[in-house]
Amino acid sequence: MATISRLLWWRHLRAGPNEYILHFRGGRIAGKGQGLSYWFNPLSAAIAQVPVEDCETTFVLHERTADMQEVAVQCTIVYRLTDPEKATTRANFTVSLESGHWVEKPLERLASFWAQRVRQPVRAHLVRLPLAEAVRSGAETVRGAVMVSLAADTETASMGLALVGVQIDQISPSPELAKALETPTREAIQQKADEASFQRRALAVEKERAIKENELATQVELARRQDDLIQRQNANKVLEAQGKADADKTRVQAELSLQALTAEGYARDVKAKAQGDADARRVMGEADASAEAARAGAWRDVPSHVLLGLAAQALATKLNSIEHVTITPDTLSEVIGRLLNTRPSQK
Repeated sequence: MATISRLLWWRHLRAGPNEYILHFRGGRIAGKGQGLSYWFNPLSAAIAQVPVEDCETTFVLHERTADMQEVAVQCTIVYRLTDPEKATTRANFTVSLESGHWVEKPLERLASFWAQRVRQPVRAHLVRLPLAEAVRSGAETVRGAVMVSLAADTETASMGLALVGVQIDQISPSPELAKALETPTREAIQQKADEASFQRRALAVEKERAIKENELATQVELARRQDDLIQRQNANKVLEAQGKADADKTRVQAELSLQALTAEGYARDVKAKAQGDADARRVMGEADASAEAARAGAWRDVPSHVLLGLAAQALATKLNSIEHVTITPDTLSEVIGRLLNTRPSQK
């Protein structure tokens, strides 16, 4: 807003660059311009201040759709005061010469004007749309209809206004209707969530089943391999036992062969020794027999008394080891007789 200061009865006004000042004196425009700064006499002056920047107003319209459901349409209008002189004739932009503020609320008046100009195209468009379509995609179509309607409206130009932009922020039903409209979508989303949960559970069950089948297959494979291992171990044990038995058999046969060879060799040795001993005894016997035969042949011609003498001589050599000798009278008489008989003949 403009700043007004005072000095005695004089006033000084200083406006911003976005404020258009209209100074009236005696019912006529004495000065006008944008961003003015000057002294004036308050007793003969009337000042209007018109903003020349973009202004924005937001309002809510309550209308009904084609299916007789009430909706709230939130609109935002951006406009500009292109002709301040015309605007001052349609709305009161007069400022207080004491404070520099508007004595009324002209922008609220313009907001009411825009709401009235927008209501008709919004209502005409919504009565052709059902509630669901109006809520879903009606904002953009309503905005187009409002833009077309305001562009063709001559009343805005007569008020010194120019439309900058229109924005339909939202078209919202009552809370009960919004909840009812949200229910199918919510249920569909919940259904999809349930389906996703079911699929996740089914997938988890399928994975768990696959894991259990894999575990069972692993156990079966382990059991099969263990069975193969046991069979191979048994076969190895049988082969080991057969090998051991064959080794024992071979060893026993070798020992038996060795014993047989040893026995055979010992028998040959014993036989050879016995045969040698027998041959030696035979030879000795033959030698003894030959010696005895020679001795007997030598004694064959020896007289008996000589033999007796030799026998007595041999007996005398054995007296030390003979404890008892029994000589009968017959034997002694016979010996003495033979000795006596032989002596004369020896002379």
